[in-house]
Amino acid sequence: MIWRFLFILTLTTAYIVSFDNVCIAQTSSKTIDYKRIPQKKVRKLLKRIEQFGIKDLSDLNAKCYDSDDSSTYCVQTDSHIIKENIINVWNKMMKLNLCEEFSGRLVSLGMMYSKKLNQIFYKDDKFVGIEEGQVFYLNLKLLGGIKNLGVGLEVTRIDKDKKSIKFCYLNHGTSEGTQEIRLTETTDGYSIITQETRYKSKSKFRDKRLYPGFHRKFVNELHENLTKLIVG
Repeated sequence: MIWRFLFILTLTTAYIVSFDNVCIAQTSSKTIDYKRIPQKKVRKLLKRIEQFGIKDLSDLNAKCYDSDDSSTYCVQTDSHIIKENIINVWNKMMKLNLCEEFSGRLVSLGMMYSKKLNQIFYKDDKFVGIEEGQVFYLNLKLLGGIKNLGVGLEVTRIDKDKKSIKFCYLNHGTSEGTQEIRLTETTDGYSIITQETRYKSKSKFRDKRLYPGFHRKFVNELHENLTKLIVG
């Protein structure tokens, strides 16, 4: 009898994964706790998952930049200098508190899903470190909050040797393409963080007239947050 009990207990423990105050038994869109996501646009974007026939969050797919169709994409590049050794910057970036990184006046985190851990994390959960397979749902505040935009990004590649991180837009959002963050070293031993974005949507006006200015503000805020968290 005791062996039967231990067997059932083992199965239950393997099926339910807990992390701080997170406890997820399955990861279909129905398990999302929308009450823990304050941003209306992020909730709306998440509710589109089922419309795309996605039964489980592990089936989320990204629409990355397609080099065979490069002429249809817009390109934007932004760079900032961090006065810190490139090795230190990279190591600290890999271990950042991601809630703090995506916490600002313009960009805020709504929810994160880890494909590796098969877990959902909300803004008030504690999780650190970035890895491939993490899916971020962010809220972008436009025009002082008059308009907001929900965006979904997946970390699709981390290259330790080239010190680069690649994000792709999820396929149920309004945009498709790739954001890549790269670190390079200056001649005086500092680090340059460069963010290159290749994107497109169904609206050429949005892509060419609206997106560039707002995107630069979002990137500036993220880079400022990174600098504060890394340098202090």
